[in-house]
Amino acid sequence: MRDLLMLGVLLAMIPMAFMSGFVAFLIWVYATVLSPHLYLYGFMQGFRFVFVFAGIAVLMLWMRKDQDRGRFIPDATSVVLILFVVHALLSAIFSIQPNPAVWFRLDIFLKGIVLAFMAPFFLTSRWRIHVMLIVLVIGLGFHGVVDGLKMIASAGGHNIFGIPTSSLSDNNLYALGMVMLLPLILYLAKYSAHRIAKWIALIAFALCVMTVLGSNSRGGFLALAILGIWYWITSPRKMLALVFVAIVAVGVVQFAPERWFERIESIKNAAEDQSFLGRVAAWKVSVNIANDNLLFGGGFHAVEQQWIWNQYKNTPNFIDYDIPLMPAKAAHSNYFQVLGDLGYIGLILFLALLVSAFVNRWRIQAVAAKAKADSTWATDLATAINLSLVAFMAGGAGVSLAYFELVYLFIMMLPAIHRILVLESAKKKALAAVPQGDVVHV
Repeated sequence: MRDLLMLGVLLAMIPMAFMSGFVAFLIWVYATVLSPHLYLYGFMQGFRFVFVFAGIAVLMLWMRKDQDRGRFIPDATSVVLILFVVHALLSAIFSIQPNPAVWFRLDIFLKGIVLAFMAPFFLTSRWRIHVMLIVLVIGLGFHGVVDGLKMIASAGGHNIFGIPTSSLSDNNLYALGMVMLLPLILYLAKYSAHRIAKWIALIAFALCVMTVLGSNSRGGFLALAILGIWYWITSPRKMLALVFVAIVAVGVVQFAPERWFERIESIKNAAEDQSFLGRVAAWKVSVNIANDNLLFGGGFHAVEQQWIWNQYKNTPNFIDYDIPLMPAKAAHSNYFQVLGDLGYIGLILFLALLVSAFVNRWRIQAVAAKAKADSTWATDLATAINLSLVAFMAGGAGVSLAYFELVYLFIMMLPAIHRILVLESAKKKALAAVPQGDVVHV
């Protein structure tokens, strides 16, 4: 029945996508974060939703069917991202072999990058950005809302494992993805025109927090805590922000299941925790791979190949840990993941992309400060995106999510927001420059 329903929806969406490239882009984003295959069990399960609507969006862009089509303007952020992509390609070509994961992971990474590079072409107005955020929050937030409701219905007994058919495939990755979504939900709550929409956003926020708690993820807890601190630091209304953070903190203490407290309590014994020691081992192996392959690293997921792991696990470096006999593990850190996969140059480019997000927020804030009050949305949205990236940077210290497609989409959204502000400011100046005598009053 679900497959028949999805087929009907698909037959309705495809004509809409061919009518507007922006609609195709929205469905592309929605399918990426929703991962509809997870909810299908029949003949529609193998349908490539992302590929089809990505193809339609690019085709409509090429055919110039979108009236508000933007254009790609090289700036510092896009140039660094291009260099990062080229470096990843070279890393795959010169990767340590045999490694069957290289080309599979490169393919997934490039798909996410294509989505990010489409942002300047389709996100050409405040309205378009707002609609895209609604679609993104509904798509990814659907998982958080469902799991949050299950947490409440089961009195905290529901086990959360992630979204198997997406980048957030385990509980730790899933928790971080939910924390990254929270600032965007708050932004939509603030800028939704209808009171009902505001309440729906706030309820979704609470349920996504419940999902983070239900994940039992220590990295998710760290990301949530740092997000709260950074939210207070960047808020212009410190007292109101402090009250909000306090309410969320009290809610966490009151509604978190007992097993969550036990999991967080284990942070104190990290030096004896086998899970943590496995992470330390992966970090040491990643550093050794990078030291031996300075330019391009070992290639995607090199640290997870057992023969590569065994080759590099006993080489000493600044991480003083004697690795016992154990199976190869994921890097369990965005930074060590990129270091082992792409080498030191790749890590520098990755960090430069993250830094560019903060620089772009400052640029947006500077332009908005010179404009009228109706430009505050841009500063608030840039702040929300930066908060999301702060959560990513904090929680990412303990998980391997460096190539998460939404991170690069967010990074490319910021120059698009800046461009919209600059164009709006130029239009206002042009109108203000028109002599009053030339205006005809009817």
